[in-house]
Amino acid sequence: MVDDDELVRVTLKEFLTILGLQVIEARNGREGIEKAIETEFHILIADYKMPDMTGIEMIREIQKFKRDFKILILTGYADEITKDMIEELGIVSVLQKPIDLALLEKIITQLLANPKNKNNWEGKK
Repeated sequence: MVDDDELVRVTLKEFLTILGLQVIEARNGREGIEKAIETEFHILIADYKMPDMTGIEMIREIQKFKRDFKILILTGYADEITKDMIEELGIVSVLQKPIDLALLEKIITQLLANPKNKNNWEGKK
């Protein structure tokens, strides 16, 4: 049995790297847009609240240049993300913070296994 104090804490980047994924990080929405435009990627994981814009605003900007990627939103503000936003942007899943890493792994694994199936996961958790 492990106490909470003994649990190993990892960053999202570390977790995704452990899964064998290449991760490109951005500190804010502007940097996210720049990196997304210059990089080939399959899954975009965005926070809803960022210092300079929302994840939704960032995704809209990226989709002006690229459309062939899956979108996951991680947030402490899931109630601010509407069904219309999810449908408009093709968001695959909205995960409430703190993130259930087992669920995140399952979603990512499913998305990578079925790249043509855009919305395997719908709605909010």
